Amino acid sequence: MEQSATSISQPTVHNPWMGLWVILSAAFMAILDVFIVIVAAPTIRGDLGASAADIQLILAAYNLAFGLTLITGGRLGDLYGRRRIFLTGVLLFTLASLAASLAPTTETLIGMRIVQGLAAGLMMPQVFSIIQVCFDDKGRGKAFGAFAFVSGVAATGAQLAGGVLLALDLFGLGWRTIFLINVPVGVIAWIAARHYVPESKAPAVARPTLDLVGVVLLTLTLMTVVAPLTLGVEQGWPWWASLGLISSPAMLWAFIRWQRLREARGLMPLVTLSLTRNVSFILGNFMALAFYASNAALFLALPHVIQDGFGHSPLASGLVFMPLALAFSVTAVWVGKFVSHRAEQLVLRGNSVLILAYCILFLAVYMGEIGSNVWWLSPGALLAGIGMGLVQPSINYLSLRTVSQEEVGSASGLLNTSFEIGYALGTVAAGIVFLSAFTDETLLNERSQVAFGYTLVLTSILALTLIAVVLRQPKAMP
Repeated sequence: MEQSATSISQPTVHNPWMGLWVILSAAFMAILDVFIVIVAAPTIRGDLGASAADIQLILAAYNLAFGLTLITGGRLGDLYGRRRIFLTGVLLFTLASLAASLAPTTETLIGMRIVQGLAAGLMMPQVFSIIQVCFDDKGRGKAFGAFAFVSGVAATGAQLAGGVLLALDLFGLGWRTIFLINVPVGVIAWIAARHYVPESKAPAVARPTLDLVGVVLLTLTLMTVVAPLTLGVEQGWPWWASLGLISSPAMLWAFIRWQRLREARGLMPLVTLSLTRNVSFILGNFMALAFYASNAALFLALPHVIQDGFGHSPLASGLVFMPLALAFSVTAVWVGKFVSHRAEQLVLRGNSVLILAYCILFLAVYMGEIGSNVWWLSPGALLAGIGMGLVQPSINYLSLRTVSQEEVGSASGLLNTSFEIGYALGTVAAGIVFLSAFTDETLLNERSQVAFGYTLVLTSILALTLIAVVLRQPKAMP
């Protein structure tokens, strides 16, 4: 692939792996904070006197702000330097985490969760952009494997980490430690990034100005999708949620129209529209939506079955995720060594393993043995982790393998946005499926068994969808 402005878009990196682990430490914090607050929600509610609606906002505010900022964050990195925007995001995230740990009221905590989400939206697109410009094709596959390792530990280990921190109750701080732990990690990451992460920008193919009108239109477009999916179900699907989804196509049309006008005038658009003609990137985003929706559904249903269905503790629920997290992490690192030439096969095999894992998990729940011993879920959880570890780095690689240096910021932002929307869609779909299975005529564990079965049907359909999409992926050029 021909590349221009090499000195700007592809920096000389003496040891890119040092820089990689620095940026991945920040990615770990951003992903961990999506999930860890779920475990602490009851404690926060009791300590701050928060209402059920307040708790929903504490959980949703972060995801909403995160999802709305990703694409803009990617373009800001292209324009002003990926390391500079990454450092800004880390600093803001660290300060917001400190403020959240000191929050005296529910309103303050919600506000700091919004700031955390905005900061995470600045950090995360730079991770993929920096990987794309600092590694060659072979190294890029290994780097995406490392990202999958870190993100898998953060996502699947969040419940366990939250349970342990609450059980330890360090210095009597209770739930506040789940935010305070980000502070030393953030400080170290900020200092290390200044030394080990090289600066890079997109090649200047158009006048490098931020598209402020595009930012507003894109934010409104995403809000009409993400806000209803994030808040609509918990609030009983109010009128504004339906109105938002109905108006989203018109908002998207207005945004795309404005981007075309920017390009016609020789100005840099917020989103590089050539990505809409990149079949590999588009299919990669569809795969990301399906994969993360499936994960969200499983992560919502499994703790519910363990705790509410069979009466186990939150810590026991977190421990069930240990084999999943370990299998995911080890598999992702192993896959990274050869994902650059076997990505399609890995997606196919990974989803086949996931479907098998869902069958084993269903049998464990249906037989009811987990009522006495929750470790009956371990074989299925282990297989699910292996399947996810095969799929995630492969999707990341397939999505970005044909993206040029001019497109990498937009592509990184869009791909991360697909992750967020996928999680939102999966959570909504699993919530609907779960609720539809609950009736007054059956016992609690029987309700959870039926609900879990319906959810696993959903995740299996999504896995089959992934298989169908990857078969449509264009072959890489030799």
